[in-house]
Amino acid sequence: MDRDALVAQIRTDFGVSLRSMSQISGGQDSDAVLIRAETVGGAMLAVKVSRHVQVGPLQVCAFLAESVGSGIPAPLPARSGLPYSVLNGRRLSLTPWISGRRAFEAGMDAHQWKAFGALLSQVHATAPAPPITDRLPTESYQTREAAIVRVLDQRIRGLQAGRPGGSDDPLTGALVCKWNAASDCLAVILAQIDGLGDELRAGAAAQVVCHGDAHIANVLLDDGGALWLLDWDEVVRAPRERDLMFVIGGVLADAPVTAQQQAWFFDGYGAVEIDPLHLAYYRCSWALQDVADYAARILDPPAGPSAAGSQALALFGDAVSPTGIASLALTSLQEIGRWAT
Repeated sequence: MDRDALVAQIRTDFGVSLRSMSQISGGQDSDAVLIRAETVGGAMLAVKVSRHVQVGPLQVCAFLAESVGSGIPAPLPARSGLPYSVLNGRRLSLTPWISGRRAFEAGMDAHQWKAFGALLSQVHATAPAPPITDRLPTESYQTREAAIVRVLDQRIRGLQAGRPGGSDDPLTGALVCKWNAASDCLAVILAQIDGLGDELRAGAAAQVVCHGDAHIANVLLDDGGALWLLDWDEVVRAPRERDLMFVIGGVLADAPVTAQQQAWFFDGYGAVEIDPLHLAYYRCSWALQDVADYAARILDPPAGPSAAGSQALALFGDAVSPTGIASLALTSLQEIGRWAT
């Protein structure tokens, strides 16, 4: 991105003049850049430039911020009245910068877990008008990453056959070792994912507006202790288990959601019956999504110097660890009788 062009576009499209900008590192979305910016008036903004082409999620976020209130940062409207503009084929959005700490790092007490549950319950109970929801993706029960993981498996087998002694690249060699250790687990998930999708597609589960990525790394506690749910790029119409997966055990290997934290969450969310079939599908799907993403970052790294490969290797290891999402997926498959140890 050209810095001057971005500043000019923001001034033209949003009527906002910036004094300074600094890119935020460490995010997991390889299709987006997040920038912390200060306006000439001293206000702090989060500027996001994304390859994501869907605009429905941002429009839903704006609607929910107005309907639900605190807890959802409202995107600033552009001069067009829409909560985004377009820069060189990329989506540009601005939201107020919220100072605080991620719940993943700071931890949450009982009150904050209940607030998280109450917020997500409000999101699931709010129904935007059809012109907005019609722009949202709808759950199809098709996990495209299943095909990607199958290809990656063949590719890794080919690497081993071509270099029996190991890869010349240490990151690739380490990935091959971790992949081999997880191969049985991945094989079980791959054997079940398509059948689960077919079965759920034939049903008629109620769908709600889901955040789509509601784990605690996307929850921020501001300086006053109030809770905010960030990163609304993955909004989707789906059964509520799509979001509840993130608090029924969680998806982060180094921050599993405990039984007590889960109880606090549902004190705020309210009583609900969890469909174990949906939970199993979403855990399997998320596991394949993570495995495909992290492995591809190592095998097909971007051009230029980067430390992303080492981070991706660590994240891959987390995903297939005993507390990772792949292990949780196996637990769910066992609970619904689709896998026996």
